[in-house]
Amino acid sequence: MNRSFNCFIILITILILVPLAADAQSEFIKRVGRSKLPERGLVIVAGGGVSGVKSDICGSPGCNDFGPNANVGAWYKISPYVSLAGGIDYVRLGATERDPRRPLNVAFQTEVIGVTGTFVLNLLDSYAGSGKYRSSRKRFVVPYIRGGGGFIYYTATSFPADAGNLEDSQVTYDPEREYPAIAAVIPFGGGLRFRFSDEIAVAGEAMYHITTTDYLDNVGPRLGVDGGSDHYGLIAIKLMYTPITKNKIFSKNYQAKK
Repeated sequence: MNRSFNCFIILITILILVPLAADAQSEFIKRVGRSKLPERGLVIVAGGGVSGVKSDICGSPGCNDFGPNANVGAWYKISPYVSLAGGIDYVRLGATERDPRRPLNVAFQTEVIGVTGTFVLNLLDSYAGSGKYRSSRKRFVVPYIRGGGGFIYYTATSFPADAGNLEDSQVTYDPEREYPAIAAVIPFGGGLRFRFSDEIAVAGEAMYHITTTDYLDNVGPRLGVDGGSDHYGLIAIKLMYTPITKNKIFSKNYQAKK
């Protein structure tokens, strides 16, 4: 009963706040939407968030030891709909075996460096205007999807699960293969980009990475576990900076001539 009542209160609160928030944001969105710059060119990107893994010994959030991720890279906007993106990711993955059918007493921690290139497709036109106003109005929020390919360079370390974490463990298990190792990766996902000015935007993004290796957890067929290739996912917040130095120079020259 209490749970149902709490859900009802939350729903009512959302229904009240959403219209108020929409009214409050309307003027803000109109203000930040004004722009005279074309929607193309270089964008510098940096951000970070959390990462999780799906491996032979862990296939759910409950057994994951979620780790950090960090990213630097760049996008090149080809049009209001299409961009090309490249980046370098640092990812730390970890998990603990919790399947009673396979009591291996294994946990692992893996350091990953990923280099990827992706194709970015906006699901909405970056411009919000129409007709003669289209070139001066841009959307505050633009959803997008991404997909591409690349490779990862990784080192996996497994240890007794009852140690708690790698730093406290007095024992590490033998490597199942030679590390560091390299594997191919296919990243795909999407996000929401929030534009605050011609130079600054912030994106919330979720990406899933399918790899060609079964050793992100340092657990393989030799231990009687063969669950196919390991995968991992990232959730990140990214700051996006669009340099407009050239435009400013042109503007100064134009003003000087006047």
